[in-house]
Amino acid sequence: QVLINYVGKLKSNGKIFDSTIGRKPFRFRLGVNEVVKGFDVGVNGMRVGDKRRVVIPPSMGYGARAVGSIPPNSWLVFEIELVDVA
Repeated sequence: QVLINYVGKLKSNGKIFDSTIGRKPFRFRLGVNEVVKGFDVGVNGMRVGDKRRVVIPPSMGYGARAVGSIPPNSWLVFEIELVDVA
């Protein structure tokens, strides 16, 4: 399991669609499809304290489906900080 802080934005306009700012860090298990594939790939290899900007194409994000305020076929940008590894 990894514990991260992140800000997720649409690449097209920079609009924030999700963030852990003001919330607890997000916890998930790497490589078991708990998150979109691009998120798994982007976080893999990070060390505690690392910060990384991850750009995710639609094919590794939500594809042709709309999810919440994310339009279909959107490129996503995540600013990620790895807080802990369990």
